[in-house]
Amino acid sequence: MSLYRKYRPQKFSEIIGQEYVVKTVLGAVTSNQIGHAYIFAGIRGTGKTTIARIFAKSINCLDAQNGEPCDKCKICQEVNGGSFLDLIEIDAASNRGIDDIRDLREKVKFSPNMGKYKVYIIDEAHMLTEPAFNALLKTLEEPPAHAVFILATTEIHKIPATILSRCQRLDFHKIENGKLIEGIKKIAEKEGIKIDEKSLKKIVAISEGSVRDALSYLDQVSSFSSGGEITIDLIENILGYSREENMIKILDLIKSGNIQSIIEFINMIEEEGRDIENFVKDFIKFLRNILIAKIDKNGFNVFIDEKKVSDIAAEVSFSFVLELIESMNRVLKGGKFSFIPQLPLELEMVRFLKGGESVNTQKENEVREDRSEIKRVQSIVEEELIDVEDFVAEKDISQNIKSENSAWKLFLDNVKKTKMILYMALQGCSMEEDGSTIRLLVCNPFYFDRISERGNSEILNKIAQETFGVDKKIAIIRSDKKTETKQDLISEALSVFGGEIIE
Repeated sequence: MSLYRKYRPQKFSEIIGQEYVVKTVLGAVTSNQIGHAYIFAGIRGTGKTTIARIFAKSINCLDAQNGEPCDKCKICQEVNGGSFLDLIEIDAASNRGIDDIRDLREKVKFSPNMGKYKVYIIDEAHMLTEPAFNALLKTLEEPPAHAVFILATTEIHKIPATILSRCQRLDFHKIENGKLIEGIKKIAEKEGIKIDEKSLKKIVAISEGSVRDALSYLDQVSSFSSGGEITIDLIENILGYSREENMIKILDLIKSGNIQSIIEFINMIEEEGRDIENFVKDFIKFLRNILIAKIDKNGFNVFIDEKKVSDIAAEVSFSFVLELIESMNRVLKGGKFSFIPQLPLELEMVRFLKGGESVNTQKENEVREDRSEIKRVQSIVEEELIDVEDFVAEKDISQNIKSENSAWKLFLDNVKKTKMILYMALQGCSMEEDGSTIRLLVCNPFYFDRISERGNSEILNKIAQETFGVDKKIAIIRSDKKTETKQDLISEALSVFGGEIIE
């Protein structure tokens, strides 16, 4: 027998988590105020059907104590064995039509065979058709005194309002990691399963608050361990969940902007048989922890190395992490519709990096092409092999703020650290100072639209105030001045560096 069936709770006291639901149901039993209809709503594996069965057993038990079933009387034994005739379980996914509900309406009129109440548990209730819901509505409005309905659903929003209004709603939440770890650990000890703390935390983390999933994963990996200790490597090889080292590796590759290496790495992950969707989900969780580390260090997932994440968080900016999380979310939306599993991730990585959104706050390893056009200074770098950062540092691109002005250099550095694409876009501008206003003259329409975006202009104004003084403001102005030719730029660069062209 599988672990989740073997260790399915038989009493309210054995339930892991769901204290609010258990307290409410126990209160109804002890006070003898049994409702005629309930809705149990929540994600899979959180105890909806289990508590419904215990509830049915409790209200029919011949010797219940403080709301708890005795588990010894004939009724309790029959409920546990699945032979109690007054407990009817209906799978709405396969019995969803109006004829099935009509049959229920006819049979519900008959008195219970053995117990005090006849209990109907309708699992996956949201799968019922609209006519079926309408047929059920009449019964919920005027139910027999001996009937109790429990509708269990993972998609409460699909239940009609007319049905909801006639039921008592109880919401089941994800089981807290700490409580789930404690519960699974006790079961592992009873079964003689050897598992270290880190591996236990990993199983709990990937189960996402579901007791049934956690026990299923434990069952699965223990069958492969052959009595040996369960390790992180075993869990990840069997379940297809990615190692933390892989998360760090792909993040480093993204920061470097090396698309070829990223594509090779993604294909390596796929060739190893790892599920790409699980890989992306793990990466999103990893990025979320980096984001939390930059805000509050108390919100980590239990299987994450906090010090390692904190160190990584110090190396990247907020905007980089936010944009990368949004990018990975887009992969999840597109991944299910691709016949090549890794293709959505590969396309998104190309889009993310070629769009200029990759940020490495330590250094920029290479100057990349923009998707729309080749930047003016970038052309010089590629064709004349001039270092772009030295060129920008020495070149006077302001009419009134000279290159020797350390504040201006600091402004450029701060822009670069905050958002690389803005830093590169500034190379296509000229500047002039007019009192408290720093005017950015932008010739290129692409750069003008990009710099003028509300978020980008706010970034520039904030950096300007921090660098030049609180009274300084940035004015972004479209200039009709034609961009210098490449030959003009080369000549200007040779003049700045005192060089000459050698054939």
